[in-house]
Amino acid sequence: MRTLFFAALLPVLAVGWAAYAKDDEGCTRAPKEQWLSTEQLKAKLTEQGFTVSKVEIEDGCAEADAKAKDGKETELHLDPATGNVVENDD
Repeated sequence: MRTLFFAALLPVLAVGWAAYAKDDEGCTRAPKEQWLSTEQLKAKLTEQGFTVSKVEIEDGCAEADAKAKDGKETELHLDPATGNVVENDD
């Protein structure tokens, strides 16, 4: 019975660990020398129609507080090397 329990638990732990490892990677693997500045990231988002109030880079991911064209407030997670949006928390 115990063997069955642990056999069923193993895939759950493996998926959880994989998700944790992915979150720990940040938004890019590019070296910091290739990252855009916060001003460049802000300009890129402004070109896409966002009104940006704050941009900061932390743990390999850029985060921007912005307002979309429709006026909706959102937090964007960006690849700091490309400026591409990797997650939108609206």
